[in-house]
Amino acid sequence: MNNFRTGYVSIIGRPNVGKSTLLNHLIEQKLSIVSRKPQTTRWNLLGIKTTSDSQIIFIDTPGLQKEPKLALNQHMNREVSNTLGHIDIILFVVEALKWNDLDENVINLLKQTSGAEIFLLLNKVDKVANKNDLLAFIETVSKEIDFKEVIPVSAIKGDGIERLESLIIKRLPLTPALFPEDQLTDRSERFFAAEFIREKLMTRLSDELPYHLSITIDEFKEKNNVLHIHACIWVERKGQKSIVIGKEGSVLKAVGKEARQDLETMFEKKVNLKTWVKVKKKWTDSEQALKQFGYYD
Repeated sequence: MNNFRTGYVSIIGRPNVGKSTLLNHLIEQKLSIVSRKPQTTRWNLLGIKTTSDSQIIFIDTPGLQKEPKLALNQHMNREVSNTLGHIDIILFVVEALKWNDLDENVINLLKQTSGAEIFLLLNKVDKVANKNDLLAFIETVSKEIDFKEVIPVSAIKGDGIERLESLIIKRLPLTPALFPEDQLTDRSERFFAAEFIREKLMTRLSDELPYHLSITIDEFKEKNNVLHIHACIWVERKGQKSIVIGKEGSVLKAVGKEARQDLETMFEKKVNLKTWVKVKKKWTDSEQALKQFGYYD
């Protein structure tokens, strides 16, 4: 164990660049929910990968937003900032050939960070036809910060993941593991039950409604090897409640079925999932509601 390496690695970037997909590939298991909509991730999420010679503690973070106004968005930005104090490596994820002011916002935050080594990850390189364009893009972005490594990856296909992991391990400090070797995360089963339900809703619902949803777990207990879960879906308006339920309950039934399948895969047992929809006006801009829904301790 003298050569064992352990460290914290934060995955940051603007919304919708593939951070959560990257985490899931790195730890070879679905922990972080994924959708095509920005702002899917709302909390920092630990994903722990332990091998014979290393333990990498990844932290998936919400997408950093510029000048957030709602209490929910301010919470998400704080989650990002809170990871940067005691981190060994930062993976700055950008979409190859696509740079905007939100990426610049992340760069400005990174410039205030000291102590951590920063890797530039160019995601979605499988979509780049001309590799010369990629080289020019790397040269431009690298003028901003002295990146220790620049690594092209395709998070959705898994390309470049093994090389990335190898480069991370080489730069981690020599220290014993901080978590048991079979531990994958610091989050509870209740947390994943809520997140998997929210993921299915975000996938099925269009426009702005997914950003006004939150899930709480009112009951979570096992009986006769069956996991019984009661979940409440919170929205901000009555009209949103009708959309979430769907005609004759069609949306709620479909979401429940899909979420239950994911939960049974994760927990390796039968799941009995029941869901309700309730209204909490303007909860996204209420510190009290955010605390009630578990965003704050």
